[in-house]
Amino acid sequence: MGVQGVGEAAVASAIPVERQMSAGVSNRLVVQAERRRRKAARVAARLVVRAATPGDLVPLQFFFDALLRRDYFLRRGQLKEILHGPHHRVYVAEIDAVLVGAAILTAGTRLVNVLVHPAYRGLGIGRELVNGSGASELRAKLDMSSGDPRGFYESLGFAPTGRRNGKGNIELMRRPAARGPRGQGAEGAARVRKVSKAMGVTA
Repeated sequence: MGVQGVGEAAVASAIPVERQMSAGVSNRLVVQAERRRRKAARVAARLVVRAATPGDLVPLQFFFDALLRRDYFLRRGQLKEILHGPHHRVYVAEIDAVLVGAAILTAGTRLVNVLVHPAYRGLGIGRELVNGSGASELRAKLDMSSGDPRGFYESLGFAPTGRRNGKGNIELMRRPAARGPRGQGAEGAARVRKVSKAMGVTA
């Protein structure tokens, strides 16, 4: 009985250790499998920034209605006037032909709006839109629902001028003027870049 008791105790004490070892191996395998899955999911998508056309009106209207309503009011028909009129330039960003961002400029190089879909932020799309548009001046709305945007614009070379509107919630920012839309040849030519939309890193 004594020997049998010692043997049972030894086996009993060994089981948790074996389970721990097994669990450790399983955890490592899970981690390795997850890394392989993420690596496989890191698919290079095609980001295109281009000048908008009248055919972009409907998707742009839905895009702005869905994402801008908390910060701006774009009256019905205004976007059509912007797209067709001579006083504005509109740029769109697409990933695999899906609209993910847009920028509106007026007065030549003054940025009025830049917007990126929340699901696609962190991929450098806003940077591509701003740089691709050739914007050199903007009015930063400091009380945006997504936060103060000045840090983002400063990273692109814009500097605060200290000039604000009467309410104090909009500040004029400037950077050295670009020579037309950056990275483009003929007017309206698209900027194309690869992004990794799954992992949120540029490629």
